[in-house]
Amino acid sequence: MRDFKALISPFQSFHDVMFFNAAASPGHLFETAQQRMTAAIELLHLVEQADNSDFVQHEAARLAFAVGLLLGDARTLYEAAHDRAIALAGTQIMT
Repeated sequence: MRDFKALISPFQSFHDVMFFNAAASPGHLFETAQQRMTAAIELLHLVEQADNSDFVQHEAARLAFAVGLLLGDARTLYEAAHDRAIALAGTQIMT
């Protein structure tokens, strides 16, 4: 069964474009969230290793947007994984 929910983030321009399957397994939701978190961390590591003279304000704003988008997605997916695990645990208790 599929239960598509919008990925809602303050960095998303529209809330009717990006969706995820809230009925997916908690493990799949968690791993997908983890991928986005890792991508955000990797972006920050690149900045940390960059020569400060090369990093200008415009690039900082672009980086902040990218990291915010990834972390917003990760947060939504982590919350969905938690909700799905709770729902599955409740179903197992009832049966």
